[in-house]
Amino acid sequence: MVTWFQKVILFILGFVWCLLALAGLLGFPVVSVLPVWMIVAVVIAGLVVGLVPFLFWWLIRRNSPAYGARRSFLAFALAGILSAMGLAAFPVYYFAYWVDAGPSHMPLATLSNGKKTVVFQGMQHVGSEDFYKSVVFDLEKALADGYTLFYEGVQPVADRPDLNEWFNKTLRGTDKDLSAGYQQLADACSMKFQLTYFEPLLADKTVNPKRHVTADVTYLDMKNEYDRLLKDDPSFVEALRNANARKAASKGDDDPLMKIIANIGSATPEQKNLIGILCRGIMSQAISGAASDDPIERIILDFRNRALARFIQDSEATKIYITYGAKHFTGVVTDLKKLDPAWTVQSIQWGRAMSNPRAPSPPSWDWQAMLRPSAPK
Repeated sequence: MVTWFQKVILFILGFVWCLLALAGLLGFPVVSVLPVWMIVAVVIAGLVVGLVPFLFWWLIRRNSPAYGARRSFLAFALAGILSAMGLAAFPVYYFAYWVDAGPSHMPLATLSNGKKTVVFQGMQHVGSEDFYKSVVFDLEKALADGYTLFYEGVQPVADRPDLNEWFNKTLRGTDKDLSAGYQQLADACSMKFQLTYFEPLLADKTVNPKRHVTADVTYLDMKNEYDRLLKDDPSFVEALRNANARKAASKGDDDPLMKIIANIGSATPEQKNLIGILCRGIMSQAISGAASDDPIERIILDFRNRALARFIQDSEATKIYITYGAKHFTGVVTDLKKLDPAWTVQSIQWGRAMSNPRAPSPPSWDWQAMLRPSAPK
């Protein structure tokens, strides 16, 4: 006769196996498209996970006549492999969820000081097609409503091509072309590069150049600010020294996004789709993360925020529509209030610059089809 205690144990075991089966079921469409060496690694990790409790259970039951060591090992090995499959797939499902359900961090704000009206549209260099199309639509409507458009974009100096190289190596830490880097990132993340969608505005810019303003600093301005901080601000020098030491110690290994896209060229379409999910998730979390302690942001963000605030304050336009990196928003508002305390945020709403690409739902039995990117339209 089965006792109540045995019934409870059987129920718990049944529940655990249901969870393990679910983990394997969810993990299979992800693990099955990984490179062979990764699949082998998942299986080995599962065997190791199963071996530990097996040894513990074997020590307890090895003298029992009803205990079968081979059957027990197979059960624990299967449980370990199912667990490893679920854990391997968890980041993919988590990041896919986060992109569409995490916090929104693209501000669309209206500011005024009683004399001027400013609309600030937060931007991201890489994002979804729908986001950029909606921004361009709003910009065209703003032009029709009499707004002057302010754009982000550090300007080169005609007779100083060396400043471009200085900017890349000193402030960005790479000699790769900025636009080419963003395009590579967009391709890896199955997203779009911002500049691709601003071409329709070029026709109006040719006709009405005064209503299209690049409200940003030059490379020379940034170089001068960098040199000033090195000379006059010991805290900046110390922070820069510490940041460079950390980068040297890590040898660039602290950027998970670059690791993910490094070998994307040799990936299968299914693997590229997995990379896209992880890439979008990491970018979304980076956007919503805490403020960076990188001292270079005192030039990339703070210095340019002050410059943009002065552009707004000195402009003759009374209606200004700004497209600028979302991280600049808070600093620009603060700097505007320093120039004129009358500036207030009249309204603000938050949106997403990034979302998971939509694909037709595959048949429920076609597991690998769930990981295939949708065909280009």
